Amino acid sequence: MCKLSRSAWQGTTDFPALARGLGNLASHEPNPTIGSYWPYATTVWDYVHRAMPYQSPGSLTPKQVYSVTAYILFLNKIVGEHDELNQETLPRVTMPNRNGFVPDPRPDTK
Repeated sequence: MCKLSRSAWQGTTDFPALARGLGNLASHEPNPTIGSYWPYATTVWDYVHRAMPYQSPGSLTPKQVYSVTAYILFLNKIVGEHDELNQETLPRVTMPNRNGFVPDPRPDTK
């Protein structure tokens, strides 16, 4: 398993943190990480697929995207170290903030 630098945990001025922050969105200093903020695991896969790696976005194979997504979800204690993510299992992952989003009440949205 690859090592994650301390800055990836904490975030930097250029890049937000990937993990931790669970349960602190209502605090004075919320940390909207993937584990604390994102409502669906499938959006994590989509983001990794479109944006990673930073130097060459969109160049990962689907298997690599599932691996990176699994690792990020593992860092957030959402999936286990040996859980397999694939096309069938990913949509079944329940994110901690799945029910934290509400419909947009503005009249100009559907």
